[in-house]
Amino acid sequence: MIMKTDQDVMRENNKKLVLKALFNTDQTSRSSIADQINLQKSTVSSIVRELQDQGLIEELGIGEASNIGGRRPNLIRFNRKFGFVLAFDMGVNYLKYSINYINGELIHHVSLKLYTNKVKEIFALMKNVILNLEKYDTINGLVGISISLHAPVLDNQILYSPFLDFQSFNLIDALKELIDVPVIIENEANLTAIYIRDFYRHTEEIQFDNILALNIHNGIGVGTIIERRLYKGLNGLSGEIGRSIIMSENKKNRRLEEIYSEKAVLDRIGKLKNRPGFTLEDDFILLMELKDEQIAAIMEEWVIAIAQISYNLIQYSAPDAVFLSSRFIAFFPCLLDEIIKEYSSLDPLGSTQIISLDHHIHELTLFGGVALVSRKILGLESHDLFFTKGSGHLR
Repeated sequence: MIMKTDQDVMRENNKKLVLKALFNTDQTSRSSIADQINLQKSTVSSIVRELQDQGLIEELGIGEASNIGGRRPNLIRFNRKFGFVLAFDMGVNYLKYSINYINGELIHHVSLKLYTNKVKEIFALMKNVILNLEKYDTINGLVGISISLHAPVLDNQILYSPFLDFQSFNLIDALKELIDVPVIIENEANLTAIYIRDFYRHTEEIQFDNILALNIHNGIGVGTIIERRLYKGLNGLSGEIGRSIIMSENKKNRRLEEIYSEKAVLDRIGKLKNRPGFTLEDDFILLMELKDEQIAAIMEEWVIAIAQISYNLIQYSAPDAVFLSSRFIAFFPCLLDEIIKEYSSLDPLGSTQIISLDHHIHELTLFGGVALVSRKILGLESHDLFFTKGSGHLR
């Protein structure tokens, strides 16, 4: 084992600071970076040459002189075309994937319908996507893969999966045999929290350092960011709030997500209306638009429950904001107003904001996965980075 000297460590840390400064700006110069991170210009120039050799810098040409004159600077920026990341989201009945430049900019986004819970069969779809990738005008092509799962994950291992069958097929090993790039899997609520930290812009004046991402889908989970770091808890099991026990009217213990997840609510309505296979897109939306009284009563109960869950989370951890991710709210934003009104009636302490992610709901876990992989590739896991979405194609 080769021991790094103090000088090697310092050089490595300085390189990360330069790379971070490049990543977080549209364009800059060597002298501007030197001033920003308080390093000698000669040190910065040396590091920039090294980053150029690695393909991480794009030269932009000569810029304008400053107001006090002097030499016109050579402008540079982070090279987003260093490579691209492939992000998958494995849902209960869908497989989504996006292709993004390493700075987060979207190239391509596709959603496929799933008719199986067998991971081996889903892998066949993923394999087809991977084998048909272009290089997208990048230097290195595919540099990493992320996978979002509705399951707790620890050290890239799935602890258990309530929806998909991972028992009979090792997805990670299969992907590593197929292609030699880093593959990172993570819980979908955690990736939502990472998305909020790295992509979401509330206002230019406010930076949220402590956030909760409350995801209400087939289950209910929470992603937690504390001081801008992802918190996973013992064995990666933080945020499994859907497994919380509550007592029903017949004094039978039930899990929270068995009553108030989107799946539970849709199943309840389907049973009430005697409609097997009741869906959100085809059935729920129509009945909501028709102002069906039975649906309205169920959704009023759901609003109260989500407000109370948010209240309890906020009283415990006092975050800057709680972000709600739910297709119910995405289709009917008025539900957020009702949740906030109900939350306010509970007389909460502090000034935590409750914010909906309804405009971002189709990109949350995919973009969060891109950020996770990009940070690993760049060696900037613990640095503040600001990713960009750009634009791409949706199918």
